[in-house]
Amino acid sequence: MGSVPSKKISDDEVEPEPRGDRYRRFNVRSTTEDVLKYIDLAGKTVLITGTSSGIGREIARALASHGAHVVMANRNIPESEKLRDEILSTKPDGKVDILPVDLSSLINVKAAAYEFLSKGWPLHILILNAGVLSPLIKSTVDSIETCFAINHVAHFYLTQLLIAKLRESAPSRVVVIASNSHAYTKISPSLSVDEKMQILVPTARAKEPKPALFYSYSKLCNVLFAFALHRREHSNGINTYAVHPGTMTGTGILRHQGAIGKAMNFVAKPWGKTLKQGAATVVYCAADPELSNISGRYFESCWDDEKYHEVALTRDEALQDALWQHTEKLLDKFSVHGE
Repeated sequence: MGSVPSKKISDDEVEPEPRGDRYRRFNVRSTTEDVLKYIDLAGKTVLITGTSSGIGREIARALASHGAHVVMANRNIPESEKLRDEILSTKPDGKVDILPVDLSSLINVKAAAYEFLSKGWPLHILILNAGVLSPLIKSTVDSIETCFAINHVAHFYLTQLLIAKLRESAPSRVVVIASNSHAYTKISPSLSVDEKMQILVPTARAKEPKPALFYSYSKLCNVLFAFALHRREHSNGINTYAVHPGTMTGTGILRHQGAIGKAMNFVAKPWGKTLKQGAATVVYCAADPELSNISGRYFESCWDDEKYHEVALTRDEALQDALWQHTEKLLDKFSVHGE
């Protein structure tokens, strides 16, 4: 990845805040073009889930336009083909492939991972972007609560199936798209790990939570997974980042909300990010050379910002490990973990 000028941005743009030898170069309004301006990704292969709508489209477009080989893992193939054609129309020498995957089916996730591996491609960057907020169905074909299944379990499984390729391609990166919603689970840090797990994961819950909490639980799982992956794989040359892209309109995540979703988009518009601004932190973590030795951090607005990060929960290594072990046992239960 090409060299990037390290220049502190002006104090009127953001509060200056150094991180060792790093100074904040971008802010809440920075776009993918700003972040990738000096970066050449030729020779890098990126696998991205969920590029048929929302920031996934912009992530794929931005990385491909800077030379990356982008593999789009989606269920909606017509939209994937449309995006591929749009990218190639502006960058004829671009390299874009489509990997069919349905994250609501663990068997399908396994098949997709094996198809990727069969191509012989390296894997330098894995971006776990796909997600659902309020799904139309409460459980998947595997009888797992949908938010937990798609937002966490499927991405956990995909990563495990591709981990050897990430190690082989090192230095490599895993970018987990989380959300500041992870801080609104109402789970008290003072609870025991078992009590936290009984609230967090659907197969262990003592009682059914309010529907609005399903998404928050799954996003907390995303951050816990990212930090646990960092602890296990950083020494193998894999950097891991948890990213809150910000509040955006037109992301597609509210597409099942009908009039409520339209109203939420309208209300958020004045201070919400554009898709290019929302995708900026993702591509920053995926591609910026300045982060080559940074891992296991929570990023927001192109900076490892802890302001809205529920540290007391996400940095609980016992909880990270409990979720990891629970997810592995769940995969074993469905006879999909391993060969």
